[in-house]
Amino acid sequence: DVDGFGFDRCRVFHLLNVRIDISVVEDIDRTSDCRIYLRYVLDGVKTFISGGMNADYFTVAARTGGKGLTGISLFMVHKEFPGVTTTRLKTQGWLCSTTTTVAFNTVRVPAGNLLGAENFGFMPIMLNFNSERYGMAVGACRMARCCLEDAIRYARVRKTFGRPLIGHQVIRHKIAEMARHVLATHGLMATITRALDGGADMGRTSGQLALAKVQATKTLEFCAREASQVLGGKAYLRGGGPGGRIERCYREVRVFAIGGGSEEIMLELATRQAKL
Repeated sequence: DVDGFGFDRCRVFHLLNVRIDISVVEDIDRTSDCRIYLRYVLDGVKTFISGGMNADYFTVAARTGGKGLTGISLFMVHKEFPGVTTTRLKTQGWLCSTTTTVAFNTVRVPAGNLLGAENFGFMPIMLNFNSERYGMAVGACRMARCCLEDAIRYARVRKTFGRPLIGHQVIRHKIAEMARHVLATHGLMATITRALDGGADMGRTSGQLALAKVQATKTLEFCAREASQVLGGKAYLRGGGPGGRIERCYREVRVFAIGGGSEEIMLELATRQAKL
């Protein structure tokens, strides 16, 4: 994310080890609020951080208390803090995201960098995931539509056996199936969007958002495959040709299906939200 101050920021949602460095308060007046002089010490590693190589700050989740939902705190950690290291990962797709492994080796974080109240960082993480899943579902739906658009465009001009591809029943049925998936996904996203725009609580729609993400990513996977079948080898080539967008979409299928919560986790979340 890019905040209003021009700094790049990314999330490191992982339960790192944390302890409080009390050595810095030895000479402080004990009658004052000594907490502002405390520092937290972070140790741990988190992989698959999108934008990690470009970020100036990391939002880090670390366990500062006991087990369970409480005991998790959020911190703002500067990339230049001593002990913070970043390593670029080579990914299948999402090449512009600079997916990163971020390591924290005895990183001392001022208490002033604590975000919110100590031990109450779990809920902000969950609410952020809802927004992330909504955005990924919208993106996957649009990419699926791109595959459908390019398949129709190509099928109208490419000729086989003396007629356009679109003239063959098997191709028309592929396109119809892609359209059915895209329209169903678009309708679900429109319903959720109207609810949110009308004031619905993002937390109470988490089950619907989970199902929407699964619907969208499965639609993307289906449309990317079927569009590739329509264009054949042209959908296997990178670049600006007739199958360029389809090839690009196909590379992103897995990150959309896994990122922000895998399809399996999303289905389980939806059933729990429905109290099944």
